[in-house]
Amino acid sequence: MSQEIVKLQIPFESLVNAIASLGLEEKRRLWQMLNEQITQAEEDLLESEPYNWGHEGQPKGKPVEYIPGVGLAVIGGKDAPA
Repeated sequence: MSQEIVKLQIPFESLVNAIASLGLEEKRRLWQMLNEQITQAEEDLLESEPYNWGHEGQPKGKPVEYIPGVGLAVIGGKDAPA
């Protein structure tokens, strides 16, 4: 039997309601699948080319680092000197 792919547009609220109606094991399977896709997307972002700041270069500011699963964080905390 061949499989066909159908793309649907589902309103976000309807999707949330559908997820709420899932059983615990189904929610865990969905969470695992989403977590894998998020991890892959974050890895893909890290592998992309660096941002082009233009001829003036990167503006002055506090140094930050990207933490997968968290986002940007100021190196040394929010009280670090600029």
